[in-house]
Amino acid sequence: MFIFDNVFDELNNFFYGQGGYKSFPVDMVELPNGFQIIAEMPGVEKENIHMNYEDGILTIEADRKKDDKAKYLISERDVTHLKRSINFGDVKEESITAKLENGLLIITLLTKVPEEKPKRTIVIE
Repeated sequence: MFIFDNVFDELNNFFYGQGGYKSFPVDMVELPNGFQIIAEMPGVEKENIHMNYEDGILTIEADRKKDDKAKYLISERDVTHLKRSINFGDVKEESITAKLENGLLIITLLTKVPEEKPKRTIVIE
């Protein structure tokens, strides 16, 4: 068991200890007029979550921090930078909303209604 622990520790350090980032679990729910993303953010304060939407991609970043003034006797929870990007199609950017409830970040994105282009009759000369 000790050998496996060392291997996992080394892999973790390789991927996350050198400027990398960890992800977080999300659920994506299809709505009649868009999508809802539910992301697990336990222990993350609202001020430490940053989101942007650009070129059809929603990016969520968060920093999970501990109290610097506390004297920890045991410290097992990760303190890290979290990041996740999700690609969407046409979304009404102005309609994106987000709220944080009980450690869950809930983001709602409404899709654009495709415009129907009028049929054009072409005259033969």
